[in-house]
Amino acid sequence: MDTVKGQQWLIGIFSTLLIVILIIVAGMEMKKSESTKPEIEIDKTTAQCITCHEDKGIAVKQIDAWKESKHAVMGIGCYECHEAKKGDFDAFTCTGSNILVARHPTPKDCGKCHEQQVKEFANSKHAHQFWLLKNGDRAAFEFPMATRHGCEECHQIGNIWPDGSVGECDACHAKHSFSLSVARQPETCGECHVGPDHPQIEEYIESKHGNIFKAKGKNWDMGYSTTNHEQIPIEAPVCVTCHMDGNKTQPMTHNVSARLATESQAPWSFRTVWDQEHLGDWKKKRERMEEICASCHAPDFYKMYFLNADMVNLQYDEIRRAFVHWTTKLTKNGTIKRLKYKGKYWSNPVLNGWDELPEHEMYYGWHHEGRRFRMGAEMMAADYTQWHGIWEIQEDLTELIKWAAEHGDAEAKKIVNTNDPRKFITYALYDVPGTEWGIPTKTNTTPFVYQAFPDYWDRIYKNVETVYKRGLISEDQWNLWLKRYKNRDYYLGLKYANSPQVDSTWNFYKKRNDIDFKAMKEQVIDLVLPGKNFYNNK
Repeated sequence: MDTVKGQQWLIGIFSTLLIVILIIVAGMEMKKSESTKPEIEIDKTTAQCITCHEDKGIAVKQIDAWKESKHAVMGIGCYECHEAKKGDFDAFTCTGSNILVARHPTPKDCGKCHEQQVKEFANSKHAHQFWLLKNGDRAAFEFPMATRHGCEECHQIGNIWPDGSVGECDACHAKHSFSLSVARQPETCGECHVGPDHPQIEEYIESKHGNIFKAKGKNWDMGYSTTNHEQIPIEAPVCVTCHMDGNKTQPMTHNVSARLATESQAPWSFRTVWDQEHLGDWKKKRERMEEICASCHAPDFYKMYFLNADMVNLQYDEIRRAFVHWTTKLTKNGTIKRLKYKGKYWSNPVLNGWDELPEHEMYYGWHHEGRRFRMGAEMMAADYTQWHGIWEIQEDLTELIKWAAEHGDAEAKKIVNTNDPRKFITYALYDVPGTEWGIPTKTNTTPFVYQAFPDYWDRIYKNVETVYKRGLISEDQWNLWLKRYKNRDYYLGLKYANSPQVDSTWNFYKKRNDIDFKAMKEQVIDLVLPGKNFYNNK
């Protein structure tokens, strides 16, 4: 009995000691945390701003955000950013003080310290929002209040301020904290790059890159710096990794256009000439992007991936050409009547229009489906390339042709009335033998176009050769395409389609499919219920 009591006492003593030790350790960690918290030194003006805001309860959370920022650690307070001079467009005397402050710090203010970043941004397509200068004819369809808190809320990133500077730095860098981690979050880009007409955030999440980020990103330190050409420290890219971050060969940049070789948001896809006097031509821009890709991928993968994406952009242009053919023709013969007010046309046959179906289908074929088709191919988002992209573009074009037939167009009637399935391909095609993923087999023996057009690859060859000669694909890409073309039986898997190994695997799954179909037939197709229908119109 005494032995048991002694053991209980020992357990109690050790438990108490353990609790005391844990409390001491916790206290040490708290002190350690407090000791590593940066000291903030502020001048009298900033102290006056903070005291006044806190006393009046105005934007106190912004002060808290500033206290956690690198600006605060470096002694950059309120007035350094909000300094104003008499006559400035946003200058006002703060209530309860005699301090003249700027209500709207602009890139001109940021540029006092971040000159390079502001200059790079000003040379990017982020700074170029042409629709703000010349509104599209959608202005006839929408009204200002809607677009102000719709389109303009994102396109404000390219605002031209009264002081002549352009941009909105806090569109990406949260006000007052200016956190790199916040700016790097894909969701920050997704504030604007989202939705049916530019779904980059959805496409990113669908991609393997986004999948890895969702699984592991919460453990990554997103506040890293690649200014000094360091290796990218995260396992998979986020948006800024590809478009802004640097590595051992590429400097970090705020010019998001520096690595983009193709304009794939415009009504037509074309090789970018944006700021090429400084950035170089599209080949140089592609080279920059490939050097970022090389941080994670081998050249044979990313070069093939870009070749396929470029072919998608070229393919889109041919479909777009078909839309233009129909809307131009129908406008010229008076079938489509363009919107007109006081002698000015508010729609045109190669851009927009809202009151007749062909105009509607053409707009969607570019601005929604056409963008998703192209951007999905560029961002590894198969569903957006396919079902949200090419499938819906084809539907748009088909509906347009049907409308033209219903309104008496002889060419359209001929297309609609034929049962020849080739009628859905009213434009030239591009293709690349095989994929970047591997060697398929049986799948490449079935496509309709291979059967309908015995000279399919001869036609494709002529089309690809033409765009190469026009400089729309590089010599490197042409040689890669030629290699695939000359060995297409291998890259398409046709060489192995009827091999014993492939046939064995095919037959195995064919048997399983037959069993599935038999079950469906027995359980559903052949099922006849004995009860009478609840509605009988006889």
